[in-house]
Amino acid sequence: MVSVQFILAIGDHYKLQPVKHDAEALMKLFGPESDYVGESNQTTNFKFFQDEILKKRITVDELWDAIQRLIVIDISLRQGEDDAQLIFESLNSTGVDLTEADKIRNFVLMNLPADQQEDYYNKYWHPIELDTEEGNEYHVSEFIRNYLTFKLKKAPAMGKVYQVFKQYIEQKKLTTEAVLQDLVKYSDYEKQIRNAQSPSDKVNELLKRLDVLEVSVTRPFILPLFDYWQEGNITADEVATILGSVESYIFRRLICGMPSNALNKLFATLFSESLKYVEQEDNYVDIINYLLLSKTEVSHFPTDDEFAESIETRDAYNMRQQTKYYLFDRLENQDSLERVNVIDGMQNNRYTIEHIMPQTLSSAWKKEIGNGYQVIYDRWDNRLANLTLTAYNSSYSNKSFHEKKTAENGFDHSGFRLNDFVKGCDQWTEKELIERSELLKQTALKLWPMPSSNFQPKVVENEVYGLDDDNNYANVKIASYSLMNTPYKLPKRTWKEMYIGVVRALYELDPAPMRQLIAGDRTKLEKVLIDHPENGFSQVADGVYLYTSTDNWNKIHKLRDLFDFYGIDQSELQIEVVSGKKE
Repeated sequence: MVSVQFILAIGDHYKLQPVKHDAEALMKLFGPESDYVGESNQTTNFKFFQDEILKKRITVDELWDAIQRLIVIDISLRQGEDDAQLIFESLNSTGVDLTEADKIRNFVLMNLPADQQEDYYNKYWHPIELDTEEGNEYHVSEFIRNYLTFKLKKAPAMGKVYQVFKQYIEQKKLTTEAVLQDLVKYSDYEKQIRNAQSPSDKVNELLKRLDVLEVSVTRPFILPLFDYWQEGNITADEVATILGSVESYIFRRLICGMPSNALNKLFATLFSESLKYVEQEDNYVDIINYLLLSKTEVSHFPTDDEFAESIETRDAYNMRQQTKYYLFDRLENQDSLERVNVIDGMQNNRYTIEHIMPQTLSSAWKKEIGNGYQVIYDRWDNRLANLTLTAYNSSYSNKSFHEKKTAENGFDHSGFRLNDFVKGCDQWTEKELIERSELLKQTALKLWPMPSSNFQPKVVENEVYGLDDDNNYANVKIASYSLMNTPYKLPKRTWKEMYIGVVRALYELDPAPMRQLIAGDRTKLEKVLIDHPENGFSQVADGVYLYTSTDNWNKIHKLRDLFDFYGIDQSELQIEVVSGKKE
């Protein structure tokens, strides 16, 4: 789709003007072609029409006819009666959708005097755009989503960023300039993180590795961490150590095939959670490591045994491409200062992944592997132990191991560290595969270590968790709960009391979903709700009975399923528990 922007001017006074970077590119079009801003859409659009006209793909009459069809809409607003922001939000409803950043920019600048709008745009908003630039695109919407996530401890849906931002500054009663100043500060951190241009080389190295893994889910944690660091609360070495723990946590989980959606809540709250313990502990690294290690269930930090088993048995050849870039780069270079640019080489197909035991077994290979070759092949074919890097993949084909090893440009002449073990082998059988697998496991455990922490938090009287928090609530006594910001007391302080109360409140909110569950089988909620009395069930409403003869873990999981079925965010249920005391 090609869009055209027009600018109306009297002298140097603009009546309609594109945003700053587009305006600059537009004005360049009135000068020599050598000054054109090639990456701008303004230039692209201009050249498109110029090309269409010069090549006579459209006639002068067709062009004049098209110009006559242009419609300019002039909207006059009654001061104090019409909402300019609402009109702005709907202007593009039949064209290209406004981004969340477009709506936010207009919202924060709309009601300012014209000269102040220009000043704030140049002083604050345009620097935010430049700080979030990547390639030819600005990622302001994504940045503000991450900003709101750590501020609110909850990630807004991408399509609701403007709405949540508006509510945030209205509820906090923040001034326009205060908001813009804070955004500019954090957009500078965003630029440091996105481009790996922080004040520390050690930190930058970690940022580059996390960027290859494409784990944007960590950004709502790293942004406030950078502020904490650059305000002088922790050192660069501590930041690097923390990012190393995050890297190990992310990669171990990825290799172990653990769900990534569990990480959104964790990284939205990790920084704010850590601040609760700062007065108890001088070592901030220990606090973060403690919090990561304390996660349970779907958010837990994979153990050495879990990670070692997965790094050995995982189908490494068919992993996501970006993960393979990261994995082979890290295994090849480790922490050496003499680096091979593996990622660039793999992206440009200069380097490829080679199966040492080929994907198609020749008779020579079957003989070399020996009895049971098919079982051995099926077990090891795509495992990491059988994979390596080469720049000569096409010349290897399914040649024998001896040929692959000794031929010109074979393994014996390889400059990759990953081939050092292979160079020392005279054959490639299951014995060698087991040995290399063990070697790679030990390397992996060193590169992605399990962090340690000596921190033990002091027991506090009460703690509050959301239903969506990673907590199984075993061996704790419930004190109270809050549903959709309405607090509820529990006279008996029992989980059963809370369970019945929440389900009853949901039924009163909307009985239809619960009646639907009772009427039909639902795998996760089957036999949890019935329409008649029965042993183990408690009455919630007329013709609605809930199974309550179950432990805390099951109660929590059934509530999570029920909230999902209702389409209610799990964080709407907050549970206050008495720490360290059994029920």
